[in-house]
Amino acid sequence: MSAPAEDQDVGQQLPEDFPDGTFGHARPASRLPEHFTPCTPDEQARHVEALLAGIADFAVGPAIEDHLERLKGHQP
Repeated sequence: MSAPAEDQDVGQQLPEDFPDGTFGHARPASRLPEHFTPCTPDEQARHVEALLAGIADFAVGPAIEDHLERLKGHQP
């Protein structure tokens, strides 16, 4: 925090000197741009299903090993 209010002009105080009710909490979500249309719950469910199907067989260990092997192949 900045110096006590009595030692400053109001115009010099920092925003955190004025409580806005968000301490320890996330700020409210911003609005979507006008050209965006939110998904319906059914669309969201289909997207989640597709994402889960896409990562169902993914394993970190083999992916890292493959990456390291590719790096070895590119070393001079």
